[in-house]
Amino acid sequence: MAIQTRGTFTELYDNIDKAVFTILFDAQKERPAIWRKLVNVKKSDRKFERVMSVTGVGDIPEKGEGAPYTSSVIRPGWTKDFTHTEFGAMFEVTQTALEDDQYDQLAQNGRWFMFASRVVEEKRAALLYNNGFTTEQSPDGVSIFNTAHVLKAGGTARNRLATDADLSATSLEQALIDLQVETKVEAGQIVAPATSLTLVVPPALEFQAARLLNSNLRPGVADNDINALKDRSWTVVVNPYLSDADAWFLQDSNKKAHGMTSYTRVPITAEPAMTDPRTRNRMYPVRWRRSFGCAFWQGVFGTTGA
Repeated sequence: MAIQTRGTFTELYDNIDKAVFTILFDAQKERPAIWRKLVNVKKSDRKFERVMSVTGVGDIPEKGEGAPYTSSVIRPGWTKDFTHTEFGAMFEVTQTALEDDQYDQLAQNGRWFMFASRVVEEKRAALLYNNGFTTEQSPDGVSIFNTAHVLKAGGTARNRLATDADLSATSLEQALIDLQVETKVEAGQIVAPATSLTLVVPPALEFQAARLLNSNLRPGVADNDINALKDRSWTVVVNPYLSDADAWFLQDSNKKAHGMTSYTRVPITAEPAMTDPRTRNRMYPVRWRRSFGCAFWQGVFGTTGA
């Protein structure tokens, strides 16, 4: 266990220019929470949360005059469990180090721990996208972004380009077309796709996204075709925690209309400080419990790029 002593941070001694501490933290800007713009956050008071989709009825058949009605029933669809992960760390400091902490840097340790905790939440939320083509699965047992989502009543649908492509006017238009014909419920019917969309991109694609969505004319071409993409309602979210510089994602701007979900079992909490009865060291724990996952794939769309 790491214990904060004067030896592990010698700059805490007297007569050190405190400007060094200012540039360590106060002069830096913490990023606003990105993941909360993208993920539907819910509270949980259980050990784990289980979500279940519903398979509606299929197409209604023709019925002859006087003929009996065909019976249909609604059945359960797919289920997915959200198991909360526990996080925690502790800051332990000696009495001597606290006494010699001239500029109160150790007394502000909670700021560092809260900052680090929020960064971990960002990284965990980004895994839904970074691993969304591989290990992060939707309830149907395939990856979140997939070309063959299994529909409970039969058939498949997709929320990924048939051929992955870099972000361009052509590929974004194709994604919007796919949303209209591939957004299906478990019974197989096409449902209305999102009309207000969020485009999620890494920093490498930020300016490409701005050109595509804000140009009056079709960007990157010599003709004067109008930029039809501009007619849609767009929000662009630039996420530096996305690991693939070519991957990009679409999702419904209404967070209730897509399945990217996080359950808060215990929010980030700075526990009360404790004192070790033998050493009199001061201990400052931080802890939280949270789960991330995809409750349903409809409402999100992604591609790894070319």
